[in-house]
Amino acid sequence: VLLVVGRVAHEKNLGFLLRMLAQVRLSVPDVLLVIAGEGPARKPLERGVARMGLAANVLFVGYLDRRTGLLDCYRAADVFVFASRTETQGLVLLEALALGLPVVSTAVLGTKEVLADAKGALLVPEDAEEFARAVVRVLADESLRQSLSRAGAAHVAVRWSSAEMARRILQLYSELSQR
Repeated sequence: VLLVVGRVAHEKNLGFLLRMLAQVRLSVPDVLLVIAGEGPARKPLERGVARMGLAANVLFVGYLDRRTGLLDCYRAADVFVFASRTETQGLVLLEALALGLPVVSTAVLGTKEVLADAKGALLVPEDAEEFARAVVRVLADESLRQSLSRAGAAHVAVRWSSAEMARRILQLYSELSQR
């Protein structure tokens, strides 16, 4: 199971993930891409899924409560896939990593910063075949998946904890006040 979480919007590059899924399906025929969220791109994406013959491999689950259903969705997945070109923060990446879900992602804008040094993620260019190879690798290699899972959760616990974020904010304020 592959998972995408977030607003289903055109700038999230979900069409790219459908092209990637078509490539993954060549190696893993029963792969399932679960798309959690709502937004203006859902209907065009549903038409794209039908046009590409991916209806058996894509499940749109809509909006899920962040405290219940969404957590279950993260925990049921094997890999979190992400290819947005416009993220300023990429909080869903941190959520996935914190829950021990390996990430395969492109790295631009905020995503690049969030995933810098993240040992729980494989960063790949926006190339459907290369992205698909990374996803298949994670799906096929249990030890890699477990290693990414542990490393991602540890990375978030250290680098993105509330204590660390408070420390970084205080450091920034201190630097700014000295200017």
